[in-house]
This record gives sequence, structure tokens and C-alpha cells, in this order.
Amino acid sequence: MEIAPGIHRIECRFGGNRMAYVHLFVGTEAVLLMDTCCAHNPHQDILPYMAQIGITPDRLTYIVISHSDLDHQGGCQPMKEAAPQAILLCHNLDRPWVEDTEALIAGRYMQFDTDHGYETSEETKQAFRHDTLSHVMDMTVEGGEHFRLSPDWYIELIHTPGHTWGHLALYDPRSKTMAANEAALWSSILDTDWNPALPPTYCYVDTYLSTIARLLSMDIETYSPAHWPVQRGTEVSDFLRESRNYCLHVESRLLTFAQEHGPFTLKEAVLQLGSQLGCWPDDSNDMLTFPFSGNLNRLTQRGLLSSGRSATGLMEWRSL
Repeated sequence: MEIAPGIHRIECRFGGNRMAYVHLFVGTEAVLLMDTCCAHNPHQDILPYMAQIGITPDRLTYIVISHSDLDHQGGCQPMKEAAPQAILLCHNLDRPWVEDTEALIAGRYMQFDTDHGYETSEETKQAFRHDTLSHVMDMTVEGGEHFRLSPDWYIELIHTPGHTWGHLALYDPRSKTMAANEAALWSSILDTDWNPALPPTYCYVDTYLSTIARLLSMDIETYSPAHWPVQRGTEVSDFLRESRNYCLHVESRLLTFAQEHGPFTLKEAVLQLGSQLGCWPDDSNDMLTFPFSGNLNRLTQRGLLSSGRSATGLMEWRSL
């Protein structure tokens, strides 16, 4: 659907009951696509939508990948094959994982295996490979760049780290619209029926909170995130404040947990607190490893917790 003049929001479905919205900016001089979702989504969703509104692949000028995650970068290769002239780009900080599926799996999805006692199965890794057809970037950006889409229409890349170091959003000052992707993650990630599917997977808490503060200071009338409904007017600040407040709530619960228990591992914290922090399916609780590790690292840096190793070599935390 067209959420503002020239700005289209395209639903891409994957994983049974999951979806991500990608954004298409259509100007008279250039057309920009932000994100490609999973490997099957360019041919299943994106290209058919473009055809429906009369945009052929040869008109695509830019493909911007908002961040390194399979449901945002997975369709890079088929999208680039359909539009080889389009300039493919992402933030410099996310480039290693966006360009290389094996690096993405090892660095992002297996990061809790060695130090925290999790084990990513070969079946799971194969599923990641199936969904993620990566491609080498044509260039990288830092945030702050402007794209001229029409003689009187410029849009701006905004660096919005927190979910990843190089996360990007796109702001249109003409309509005051933000294609936000996962700059803020509310209190859960939603499925196709708008029910909680996953916990919010922010990772780097100080930058995440700074990103939310920056977005709250901007003049945003329409806020279009990747896994949530479009927010308009006062809904925008409500969504952003709930994202911030949930992050701080998790941090408070982890600090209380540390004060009430002896040394604990990440897996023990997830097991004990997972069902208390949201109403997503139980098998999604392990995704709390992302926010929990971010909050625990921040509490440690602030001197409220200490970290060390258990007798079995796993990382553990304790209250000071």
C-alpha cells in the first residue's frame, strides 16, 4: 500500500506466520527499494507489487539493506539479478554480515553457542542458508546521505544502531515519513495476525536508547516499521516510548534477578524470566538471548553486576 506520496509499504511473508514490510520509494528520476526480505520474497512479493504499480525492475536505481538479518538481506541476490543496474548498499558496520551468509550465521546467529551453552543445529544453519542469498555490496554508507528521487524530492539515510551496529532507517522530510525497519522494537515482534511472535531483539542497549531518543526528537508524522502496523501522529511517540520502557523494564528485572540469585548464566536467566516478559510462544524464549546479553553487558559496564566464568566455562553474572 502507498503510505505517503511515492512511498510504498510491501508485505513480505516468510516462516509460516511471519512477515516483514519493505519500502519502495518511487520518484521521477530514481526508484529506491529498502530491504529484500528472505530469498523467496523478491519473486513472491516485491517484484509482483512493483509490476502492479507499473514499476519495471530496470527502473530500480538503489537497493538499500537496512541491516544484517536474514529477513532483511536474504533476497539480495535474486533482487540484484532482477535489477542488475541497481546500486546495492548497506552501512559499513554491517557489511561483513550482509555480504556473507556464513559470516552472518557464525557472527549473529551462533554468537551464544560457545560462551553461553547454546547449540545451533546443522538443520537450523541449513534453514538460514536457504533463506539468505547474500550478494556483494556495490558501496557502503555511514548515515546522513541524501538520495535525490525527483527534482524536488530528497530522502535521508538515518543511522539508527541498537538492533545491529549499522542499522539504517530512511526519512522523507516532504511527508515526514520514517521507514524505520527495526530501529525500535516495541515490547515484542509481531506475526501476520499482529500477535507476539518474538521478544524485541535489540542488542546494544546504549546505542538503542540513543536511537530512540533521536527518533523522539524528530518531526515524524508517519512511522512505518518492519514488523508492526504503521504508526501515525501521537502513535509514533507512544511506540517509541514503549520500546524504550520495555528495554529498561528488562534491565530492571535482570538486576532484581541477580540480587535474588547466586551466579547465573544467560541460559538460566532466559529459562527463569522468559515467560514473565511477554506472551510470545514458549519456543521463542531463546530469542531473549539478544536483549538479555545487551542489558547484562550494560549492567556490568555500569558496575552493578560482575561477570566471570562458571566451573564449566560458561559466562555468568552476579550482583555486586
